[in-house]
Amino acid sequence: MTIKSLKERTISGLIWNAIERFMVQGGQFVIRIMIARMITPAEYGLVGMVAVFLVLSDVIINGGFSQALIQKKNRTDLDYSTVFFINFSLGLIIYFLLYYFAPEIAHFYKDDRLIDVIRLISLSIVIKSLSVVQIAKLSIELNFRLKTLVNFWAVLVSGILALCLAYQGYGVLALVYQAISYSAFVTLLMFIVSKWRPKFEFSFSRTKELFNFGSKVFLAGLMGVLSDNSYSILIGRIFTSKEVGFYSQGRNLPDLLSVNLFNVLQGVLFPVMAAAQDDRERLMSIYKKSLDMTAFIVLPCMVGLVVIAEPFVKVFLTDKWLPSVYIIQWLALSRMIIPLGAINANLLNAIGRSDLYLKIDLIKFPLTIAGLFISAPFGLEYMVMSNFAVSVCYFFINAYYPGKLFGYGAFKQLKDMITVIISTILMYLSVNYIQVDNGMLDIFIKIFLGGVVYTISCTLLKVNALREVFNFARNKITGGAS
Repeated sequence: MTIKSLKERTISGLIWNAIERFMVQGGQFVIRIMIARMITPAEYGLVGMVAVFLVLSDVIINGGFSQALIQKKNRTDLDYSTVFFINFSLGLIIYFLLYYFAPEIAHFYKDDRLIDVIRLISLSIVIKSLSVVQIAKLSIELNFRLKTLVNFWAVLVSGILALCLAYQGYGVLALVYQAISYSAFVTLLMFIVSKWRPKFEFSFSRTKELFNFGSKVFLAGLMGVLSDNSYSILIGRIFTSKEVGFYSQGRNLPDLLSVNLFNVLQGVLFPVMAAAQDDRERLMSIYKKSLDMTAFIVLPCMVGLVVIAEPFVKVFLTDKWLPSVYIIQWLALSRMIIPLGAINANLLNAIGRSDLYLKIDLIKFPLTIAGLFISAPFGLEYMVMSNFAVSVCYFFINAYYPGKLFGYGAFKQLKDMITVIISTILMYLSVNYIQVDNGMLDIFIKIFLGGVVYTISCTLLKVNALREVFNFARNKITGGAS
């Protein structure tokens, strides 16, 4: 693959994957807001308590072997079929474990309503396991357009179903059936649009080969999910489902922006970096530009979210969700770090050093637990504040090995981001003290003015990422080569 071809496919992949993540997750976010207006925070919190087990299941099924498929250079149908049957088996095992232990989980959270919720929503795990290989294959081919269309229709259909159920008074079951139907439609459509079909063949030698890489990615992902969701687990244990509802709702908007950007980068840059793993100069070029562009996008978005959090909650979620405002604000600051860490992790995985990726997450996990237990006695607000403090530490930990292996550590990365950081601070100062009684007008003014100030600041400070965006847009408009 030529440098120009790789660049074009990278840009195209980023665009389509960004469209997919933000259109799909944005659609789900809108649907959840509409449902949240129809159900209580306590009902919403029930799904928040279960969500950690679903995320853990996704890591087990999606993480190791699918990433190993992407990283492997020469793949065959035997590799794909082997991973397919491994994923399906894991899905079944996880479902039966959750079904069996549902009463114990409900007892841990002191809420018997969780038994039926867990047993129902866990069906989505088995269904989802059937489509993992097809999704990985599309990522390998950088065919994110097809992934976008599949997920869009799945979100649309499952969202309409959930809204109808919520309107009919089904409460928390509306969210449960949304999760199940979404997985079902994604799997069905993947089998319809994908040309690949599993064959009844399995190789233990291929399993061992893929496991050597995938196991480390899986364990690192598992540690990451446990770190990120340890707050949800402890909040659910200490507080009521109502507080879990506030926390879960407070996570939605920061996660929509930051975690989906993480998934865009993970889904596109990992296969692109893996394709360039034998060319150090090209690999570092992709890596540095990715960091620049990510900082350029994510910093103003998350700081802007801090500013509009209160009017956003009042307008779209109503006053009953106001306790989630400070959660949105602190988690927005915390989530600024995730996409930057994703690029550092992708660099290590792309060169086959998943062992270092795992080592980093093993170092981070005790830090998370320490911050959690130190802050828990002081209440929920201090817990989310500690999440931000720990995330700042994560940035330096994630950047350690890129600094050691490639001479591009945390301080060099921050130095290259300084113009974006300054522009973001100027944007914040220009809009933070604006207060308008009309909530929608308040949001609009802050977004518009903030965007103008940020763009002018980036222009005056000659931010490279802004120039890249303008050049790309100009080439597309004029029909020039990218």
